[in-house]
Amino acid sequence: MFDLNSAVTSFRFLLATLEPLDYLDILLVTAAIYLVFTLIRRSQAAFLLRGILVLALLLLLANLLLPLPTFGSILFYAFLAILIIIPITLQPELRRWLEGFGRRFGFSLNNRDSVAEEVISPLTRTAENLSSTKTGALMVVEGNVPLTEVISSGVPVSARVSSELLQTIFFDKTPLHDGAAVIRGNQVLAAGCVLPLTERELRGRYRIGTRHRAAIGMSEVSDALCIVISEESGTISVAKDGRLERNLDRTSLHQRLDDFYTETAEAQPISKWRPWQNRKFKIPGPRQILTNLAYLLLSFVLALVATVAVRQQNNPLVSTTMSGVTLQVEDLAPDTTLISPLPNTVSVNFRTPASELQALGPKSFQALVSLADVQEGANRMPVGVTTTADNVLVLGANPAEVDVSVAPIISRTISITVMVKDKDALSSAYEVRGITLVSPDEAVVTGPQPQVELVAAVTTEISVTGATTTVNEKALLTALDADGDVVTGVTIDPVVADVTVFVSRRVDAKDVGVNAVTVGSPPEEFWLSGLTVDPGNVTVQGDPNVIAEMSSFVDTLPVDLSEAIGDLVVETALILPEGVQALDNEGNVLGTVVVNAQISARTSDMLTGRPVEIINDRGTLTVTLQPTAVQLLLSGPLATLKEIEANPELVRVTIDALDLQPGQSVEVIPDVITPEGIRARLIENSVLVTTEP
Repeated sequence: MFDLNSAVTSFRFLLATLEPLDYLDILLVTAAIYLVFTLIRRSQAAFLLRGILVLALLLLLANLLLPLPTFGSILFYAFLAILIIIPITLQPELRRWLEGFGRRFGFSLNNRDSVAEEVISPLTRTAENLSSTKTGALMVVEGNVPLTEVISSGVPVSARVSSELLQTIFFDKTPLHDGAAVIRGNQVLAAGCVLPLTERELRGRYRIGTRHRAAIGMSEVSDALCIVISEESGTISVAKDGRLERNLDRTSLHQRLDDFYTETAEAQPISKWRPWQNRKFKIPGPRQILTNLAYLLLSFVLALVATVAVRQQNNPLVSTTMSGVTLQVEDLAPDTTLISPLPNTVSVNFRTPASELQALGPKSFQALVSLADVQEGANRMPVGVTTTADNVLVLGANPAEVDVSVAPIISRTISITVMVKDKDALSSAYEVRGITLVSPDEAVVTGPQPQVELVAAVTTEISVTGATTTVNEKALLTALDADGDVVTGVTIDPVVADVTVFVSRRVDAKDVGVNAVTVGSPPEEFWLSGLTVDPGNVTVQGDPNVIAEMSSFVDTLPVDLSEAIGDLVVETALILPEGVQALDNEGNVLGTVVVNAQISARTSDMLTGRPVEIINDRGTLTVTLQPTAVQLLLSGPLATLKEIEANPELVRVTIDALDLQPGQSVEVIPDVITPEGIRARLIENSVLVTTEP
């Protein structure tokens, strides 16, 4: 729905973005609108303008109350159409005012003396002759306003003005007598022209015909002088500036034409430049002053609305959101802190001209939460936004409010507890002895009162996995609650502590390696490429004297490798002294170990030669090879190489005839076919192949 405060704020922001030239623009538009009101407020066009203004205001009010995008767009273009229609509707009033302005200040200074001498006598004689015969005629003498459109509506003549020519044109047997003849200077430019009829309601004792209405209409839209001869009564009339003079004789017509051609500074030389010197100043009454002030105020409002609308069209206000604006806290009381964390950033809704949008970023805004009046506990505080950018209207932040919990900062001193981890991961030959030491043995926990009160213990952890001697490390301290969960939002001083865990070897146990013993050999073409035992280390336990005399390795029972090929996995026992047992890493008694022997085939290389074979020969080509045999370097298992040496056909060198064309001489790399596991490399990479049909 429509928000009046938001609309007023936006309007004031638009006014604030105006520049000095914009204010001058508003003053000029106000003056122009006020001038239009002055011209038409006593004319019939005033009612039309009032209707347009009332309709425009109603439509504008409807768009504000019900902001509909499509309707608003149509309304905007309708306002533009109204601005175009108003000057067209007020064309006669504007034309008369401009003509009077030009005459009053001496802007129409064309010298027509020489033309008047040639034109006035033929025109008066023509009017007198046509009047005597009651022949209807309409002659238009062009002024400073060109009558190009009127001239184009008639038949071109382009002849010097003469009484005979004009009487011939308006003779009632000719096709041009019904229209108007247009005279420019001493030339009759066109005849049979169509003139605009006046739209005013003419009243008087004389009946006005079409010629007279056309003459008045022509004088309303131009500064021309129109001479009319009545077909019914033969009277001579003159229309000028929208006024019609009737029943003129030759002398009066001559005087009107002479005034028309000489209406410049010769008539009133003082009023040419100083029209106010010949006028009496009249003090307006209160009613007139109020009326003028009302029109002036309305003109100013319309000019302001028009300026804002044009700016909105050319550089519209854009409502958008800027994300990532850093949220800052200020005025937090000493010795207090925030319990719940605030969002690091907020979004800012703002409005700015479209031309300014690209220059704005998150750093153009500052989001602040003031805690000057905050109370301990939960509070809901507004988020204020300021900006360093010009021409930006901040509408608010999102979120507009944040939940803030404030508490005093306190400290507590708590003893440090050490937890030794992974004791079970120690070798069976080692054990943890004595008391674990920690320095310092106390820590100070500081933070918000609710969080500090949750702390039940300050602990640290140290691992003894794989340790064979005393462990001395710096360990990080952690605050825990009664359930063993970490308490956040507090600080611990010191952050780390020195922890010492005493680890020593047992006298009745010892860690030794396992040595896999083998007997026999693999076949001649194979060799022992790898030997592993699982586990590789064991803990021997027993009589301390016997343990002390044992070496660092114990042997397995022999594993026979005779005729073994591939991977040989054998589970065998350890050779231990009497009264000594072997333990694994978890302290379990170990009866056997697993020996894994990898038996791999021996590899070698062999150089041999092979003829090049043509395969898939269709009998349509004669193929010549150079060379006909190639040398190969074969690599692979020694047993397979021996088989190849005994049976050379296991390796073939071929060229496929399907890939050859008649009349070729090309280098071809042959294909080598070998048994599985054998790699072959050609000494010469290619063979020259020549083909003939």
